[in-house]
Amino acid sequence: KKSRTYIRLIFWYNIFMTNKDIKYLNKLKFIFNSISILRLTSFFNKFFYPSSYIKHIEHSIQKFLACRDIEKGYLKLKCHICQHLHTIPLTCKSRLCPTCGFKYSQTWTQKIAAQVLNINHRHVLFTIPKQCRMFFFYDRTLLVKLSHAVNEVFKYQFHNIYKKKQRVNYIPPSSDKYFTDSDVVHYGLLTVIHTFGRDLKWNPHIHAIVSLGGFNKHFKFKKFDYFNVSSIAGQWKYHVLDIIKNGSYPNEKIKRMAKKTVSELYEKDTRFFFNVGNGDVNNTKGIIKYLGRYLARSPIAEYKITTITDDEVTFVFDDLKTGEKQQSTMNIERFAQQVLVHLPPKNFKMVNRYGFYARRICDKLKLAIKPFMKNISKPKFSFYQSQMYITFGINPFYCPNCKVKMRVREFYHYRYPAPRRYY
Repeated sequence: KKSRTYIRLIFWYNIFMTNKDIKYLNKLKFIFNSISILRLTSFFNKFFYPSSYIKHIEHSIQKFLACRDIEKGYLKLKCHICQHLHTIPLTCKSRLCPTCGFKYSQTWTQKIAAQVLNINHRHVLFTIPKQCRMFFFYDRTLLVKLSHAVNEVFKYQFHNIYKKKQRVNYIPPSSDKYFTDSDVVHYGLLTVIHTFGRDLKWNPHIHAIVSLGGFNKHFKFKKFDYFNVSSIAGQWKYHVLDIIKNGSYPNEKIKRMAKKTVSELYEKDTRFFFNVGNGDVNNTKGIIKYLGRYLARSPIAEYKITTITDDEVTFVFDDLKTGEKQQSTMNIERFAQQVLVHLPPKNFKMVNRYGFYARRICDKLKLAIKPFMKNISKPKFSFYQSQMYITFGINPFYCPNCKVKMRVREFYHYRYPAPRRYY
C-alpha cells in the first residue's frame, strides 16, 4: 500500500510540475488571497445589496481561504487499541471552492440516484433574452420564481389546460370530473438554476429534467411523448415577463426600466428561446451527473485558468456560437468580482423538485411509483472515504494497524475559542 501511494503522489507531482502554464496548485485561492476582502465587497455596495448578503460573501471568502488549512481547523482521530493518531483538516463547504463543490455534487448524485424512476426523461433548457438578465441580478429572489414558472409551463402541458378552457360547461378544478382518465395529474420535474455562462457573464437560465409521462387521477401510469412547442414558448414568455414586471428592485429607475422592457418585448412579439435535448434520457447516472454539474461549484474550473500575474488573469472557454476555444484576459480584481457575482444568497435553493420527485407526496402516489423505482444499493462508505481509498489506498477513519474504526479525539475550528476534547 505504501508503494502504491508513493507512485500516485509522484504521478500527480509530475503532472503539476511539468506544466509550464500551471504556477499554483490552487489558483482560485491564490487569487482571492492576493485581494483585500473589503475591496471585493465594496463592489456590491453600489448595487444596493442588503448587508446580510455582503456578510455572506465575506464569510464565504474567509471559509474558502481556510479550507484544508490545518491551522484553521482539524479533526483528530485516535485508535482505542494501538493509540494511533490521525489528523484530518476541515473543509469549507463553500460554493467558491472547486473541491468542496465537486464533493457536494457527487454526494448529491449518490443520494438522489435511487429516487429517479425507471422511465424516459427529457432535458429542456429555458433561457432568458439579454435585455432581461439584469433584472434578475438586482433581485435574486426572482431566480426562484423562474423554477416555479418552469413548473407552471409543464403543468399547462400535462394537465391539458388548453382543452379544459374550451369546455362548454365550466368544471371547477376542485371537482372530481375536472381531470379525465387520459390527463397526467402527477408528473416528475427537476430544475437547476444556473446563473453563469462559459465566459463568466451573468446569464441566468434553467436546466429542467422532465418525465415523459406520469400518473392519472387513478394513479395509473400514462405516457406523454408530445409537447406543444408554441404553447411552451408562449407560456414561458408570459411567466418571465410577469416575474420581471412585479420584481422588487432597489430604486424607481430600475422599476421603470423593467416595465419598459416588458412592454417592448410584447410589442416586438419576441419569442423566448428554449432548447430541447436530442433524444430521451433513460440513464439514471446520465441524468444525475448532468444536474450535478451545476450544483454548488465554482463558476469556473481551475484547469481553465491558464495564466495568473500580479494584475491579470487569463482563462479559456468554449464559445457556443463558433464552437472554438476562446481566450479572455481581465483584471485580477475584476475576475474575482465576476466569480463572486454568481455566489447565491445564504440557504438559496439551486435545485427544485416538483411532482412525484417532490419531498412530500401522498401515500397513494408513493405506492404508485414504487414499481418504477430502480434497485440501487447505497454505498457502504461515504464519498470522501471512497475517494481516499481509490487515490491513496487508505480509509482515513480506520486505523491502518488494527483495521478498526477510530474515535474522535479532538475537534478545533478557528471560529471557536479552544479545541474541544472528547476523551
